[in-house]
Amino acid sequence: MAGSKKITIAHVAEHAKVSSATVSRVLRHPELVNPSTVARVRKSLSELGYSGIAGQPAAGTSRRTIVVNIPWLDNPFYGEIMRGVRVSAEAHGLEMLISWGSPDNVESCKRFCSMLQNCGAAGVIILCPLSSESLERISSTVPTVQCCEYNPETNIPFVSIDDREAARTAVEHLVSCGCKKLSIVCGPQVYKYARGRKEGFLEVIRTHDLVERPSWMLQIPNNNFGLAYSAICHMLESPNRPDGVFACSDTYAAAVIRAAKKCGLEVPRDLMVVGFDNTDTAAMTTPALTTISQPRYDMGFSACNLLIERMDGSDSASSMLLETELVVRESTIRK
Repeated sequence: MAGSKKITIAHVAEHAKVSSATVSRVLRHPELVNPSTVARVRKSLSELGYSGIAGQPAAGTSRRTIVVNIPWLDNPFYGEIMRGVRVSAEAHGLEMLISWGSPDNVESCKRFCSMLQNCGAAGVIILCPLSSESLERISSTVPTVQCCEYNPETNIPFVSIDDREAARTAVEHLVSCGCKKLSIVCGPQVYKYARGRKEGFLEVIRTHDLVERPSWMLQIPNNNFGLAYSAICHMLESPNRPDGVFACSDTYAAAVIRAAKKCGLEVPRDLMVVGFDNTDTAAMTTPALTTISQPRYDMGFSACNLLIERMDGSDSASSMLLETELVVRESTIRK
């Protein structure tokens, strides 16, 4: 049999015909498991040559490591989430590593799982949109939790928000301010957040029987200010322009405000804007940005706590959707 370093809890679970969580519980809390199951798992551990818990600290150390996988390093949205993860991790004696990039094809996922094993990761928090296949492979390597982005086709727990309902709140606010010609600036549809926020936007304009113009529905390749600014300028320079914009991030909303100024429009008199995330950008724009605040710190903190439950072998760790809030500032005004 191959050396123990190559044997994972998933291999043992398959051999013993139990779940990975059961194997983890046998290794950490055998008193909580049926004795016959303990015996079967220990037999598999012995036969496969598994000599320790993946992610356990090496001899003479006392801290374990968790990995947080994010899509982008330059997106300010993730800062507060990372802070929440770090506070929870430190409270439980854990180290935190950050991995950048989406492991969502066979080769990149294989490399990612190898990295998790090589660095002795005890668990991973995934913020990237991944396929069921990639998530299941990662979850079979180490305990896994999804944060912000999640794939509902898997049983892997997550911490996120209801993007569709939050978007409805934002767009209803624009309607209540008198806007009748609404635009959306959105990100790539591969992201759950982008799909959900666009769905919420469309539901509101259809409910109020407002004009649905494809040219007012901008999709930006990533959360990039420059790309968004160029697309928005083109839209606002056209003879028929919107009077309200729902931007699916504060970065996009800041691009709307800058583009409006270039086009000779005043926010909120000529164009109203609602952003999303309530990052520092929202308070630094002129005018200050009305936005949807999502509890980014709480999401990171809760995701780490959920991961720790999974690392301890809990099968009852539950997914959660946290509440959002509309923060009204100067970029909208009731007429």
